[in-house]
Amino acid sequence: MAEPREVPDFQRTWAIIALSGSLDDATVDQVEREIAQLYGEGARLIVDVSELHFLDDHGVDVLVLLAHHMRRQGGLMALTDRRGSIREALGRAGLPDLPPLFTSVAEAMLALDHD
Repeated sequence: MAEPREVPDFQRTWAIIALSGSLDDATVDQVEREIAQLYGEGARLIVDVSELHFLDDHGVDVLVLLAHHMRRQGGLMALTDRRGSIREALGRAGLPDLPPLFTSVAEAMLALDHD
């Protein structure tokens, strides 16, 4: 007789989204769809904004609201930006470290995995 096996948990707890172009309504919908697929305490979201060419105050607000949403759901969110342009936009908004910003997806994954 075969031993019973545990059924793996296929809940999605990680998502990595790469944004490009402008952060606008169409991009926000994509991000919201990804977030809707994240489940449970400890969900992690990484948003790579390295290829964004335009980010205004509205876009910054969206990113900050997403970070707050993830925290309310018991998860975490980080941004990655190889070019460093997002740091300036967040600094102008008075939010240099919210959400946390990293230079690579690997760096963000390590940091979120240890939180």
